[in-house]
Parts: sequence; C-alpha cells; structure tokens
Amino acid sequence: MKRYLPSLLVAQFMIICSLHAQEQGNIKMKLNGFGDMVLGKPFGNLADSGSNRLFNQFGDPDFPHGMHNGLFIPGIDLINSVYLNDDITIQTELNLEGNRGGVGGEFECDLERLFIDYKASEGLGVQVGYIFTPIGYINRNLYSRAWLMNSIHFYQAVEPASGYVPNHFVGGTVYGTFPLPKEEGIKYIIGIGMPRPVSPTSDVFDTNQEGYQATALLEWVIPGFKDFRIGLSGFSNNVHTFNLINYGDTVLMSNPDASKLVLQENGFNPYINFSGKHFNILIEYDYIKMLGMKGEYPENAGTTTQAVSAELSLNCFINKKHLTPYIRYDVINLPNRGGPYYGIRKLGDDILTKVYTPGFNAVMTGISYDLTHFNRLKIEYIHHFAGPRQSNGIFLQTAFGF
Repeated sequence: MKRYLPSLLVAQFMIICSLHAQEQGNIKMKLNGFGDMVLGKPFGNLADSGSNRLFNQFGDPDFPHGMHNGLFIPGIDLINSVYLNDDITIQTELNLEGNRGGVGGEFECDLERLFIDYKASEGLGVQVGYIFTPIGYINRNLYSRAWLMNSIHFYQAVEPASGYVPNHFVGGTVYGTFPLPKEEGIKYIIGIGMPRPVSPTSDVFDTNQEGYQATALLEWVIPGFKDFRIGLSGFSNNVHTFNLINYGDTVLMSNPDASKLVLQENGFNPYINFSGKHFNILIEYDYIKMLGMKGEYPENAGTTTQAVSAELSLNCFINKKHLTPYIRYDVINLPNRGGPYYGIRKLGDDILTKVYTPGFNAVMTGISYDLTHFNRLKIEYIHHFAGPRQSNGIFLQTAFGF
C-alpha cells in the first residue's frame, strides 16, 4: 500500500485541480499522455553464459532484461499541467507501468513527477518538487520512451530499475537562459536536494536519509536547425548506505553493529543533440566516480562507471509522412561486483542484500514511421554483445501520444 499511496494522492490532486480549473476562469489545465505496445521475439544463443549464470543465481528479479517475448504493454503515462497564471505551473505525472521485459506481469502505479514551477523571466525560473534529475539530455527529454524516441528500447543508463544514474530528484532548481549574439543562448540549471537513497532503486522520498545531492547543467543552444544543443552537466551525491561486498550478502539496517558506508558519487555528463534537415545525431557520455568517505570497502580508493549512448538517424518521407532509419549503440561498463553501491537492493523495510547487476553492450537498428501525428510505428533488430540476454531480438512497436 505504501508504494501506491503517493500515486493515489497525486491522482486525487489531479482531480481536484481539474474541478477547480473548471470553476476558475483564469486557471487553465492541460492533460497529456503517451504509451506503447510491443511485440517481440528474442532468439539465438546467450550473449554471455557466465553472466547469465550469475544473473540466475544472484540477479534482481525486477531488473529489466529488455528482451520482450510476445505481446508486451509497458504502460501509459498521464501528465496533468495546471497553469495558475502565466508564470506559475503545477505539473504531475502518473505512470501506469507494466513490466519492462523482466519477470512477472503486474501493473503498478508510480509517481513520475510532481512539482511547482515559477518562471519570473527568461533568465530566471524556479522548480520545486519531484522532477527528473536535471542532468544530460536523455534523462530530461526522452523520459516518454517510445513516443519521442526512434528506438524501441529504453536507455538502460537512466532506467530506474537499474539505478546507474540518479534519474529522479527531490529538491529545488534554479534555471534560465542567457541570450547570446545571433539568437544563440546558454541555458543553465542548478539544483540542490535530497541524496540518493540507501539502495539505488529505492524511493527517493525517505526524509530520514542523510546526505545531499547537487546538480548543474550548461547547454549551448544553436539556432538555424530543428534542434542543435551541446551540453555539459554533472552531479554530486553524498550517499549513506551499508557495506555489502559479495553477491548474496545481507545486512540488517537496524543492527547497531552493521557496517555503514558513506560514499561520494560524482558524475560528469557531456552530450550533443543535433536535428537537421537530412540527419540527426545524439551522443551522451556518463562518467561516474564513487569514492569511499567513511567505512571500509575493498576499492575504497574509488570505482568508476562509464556509459555511452550514440544514435545516428536519417530524415526521410513517404507520402509526406516522416520515416526515420536509425542505428544506435549503447554500452555501460560497471566496476567489479557493481562497486559499493549499484548492486544493493532492499528486502522489505530493514534488510539489504547485494545482487548481480550486469552491464550493457548492444547495437540497435530499425525504422520509425509516423503514421499519424499521434501514432508512431517501429521495427527494430537488436544484437547484444554481453550480458544475461539472448544475442538477438526482433521487435515491433506502436507508440502513441496526445
């Protein structure tokens, strides 16, 4: 029940705002949504039989394999925006989420965003609440997965069920745009808020969690193209957790003798997104250094995680409708045994364990076709070079948005 309570409260809040908006002529409300359905078939040998054995023995059952077999419904997102006036917006997002390719098939109701936004001017705005962490391009702009993406497969680096990058953030940000000559501009975002939780996949609403998180982003926007921006962002997390070294290890958090661990996580995220007349390029790099600040861990001197996502797509048309051939490559390299943090998972309210978290190394190629302004069709082939997945897969998807 605790998992659904925040979402139920947000749903009630959305209904109240809707009714209030109808009564108040100066308040406007907008409801948007997006979702998709996937039909897929993985085939071939395992990409890495050793990784598969570890995953079967010590893996997280909620970790998304991303290899949909048969008909699969990832879910639907509903976004409610209430405009109190020209400067103040309250936005909520609920995700009715299905399974993303792992085991099981139950739908869950998750809160994705809940914040209030005040925009004083182009150069100064403030957001406070629960938002997507303002780092990189992918985490901020491709959260709607299928509807805005060319590819079918969600980006594993920012997948909440893996916890590699802090994709959600509870706190406040200051943002704005500084104009430059020739209609160029520099966008900035600075944020401070609650730290990563004791486990990288746990809820970030735990107000008893010690530590902090700070983020910063600079983005150079270049006019003359459909979209062209070059960005540099980063984050720093002071994470309080427990020392778990080997797969299968457990610890009782309430035990006063439990070995506590304080980590400093520093991330660096440069990116480039170019959308032109004939082709598009998206490249994002994540470099994350985890330093041991307090407590003992074998790699206390520091562990490193690196991830790259790169996509090239072409802009073609059939009957004046957009058709996009593309090729994408993703790789995530994790430290030994997932390092001191990535493999930690909660078992109930008081127990932590260490699971095997595989990296990712795959190439995807396919075609995306905008059948209508609200419906996108795709076909994609994926090949995995590593990890506990079958080497190959072919997938069809219909994605919609409104």
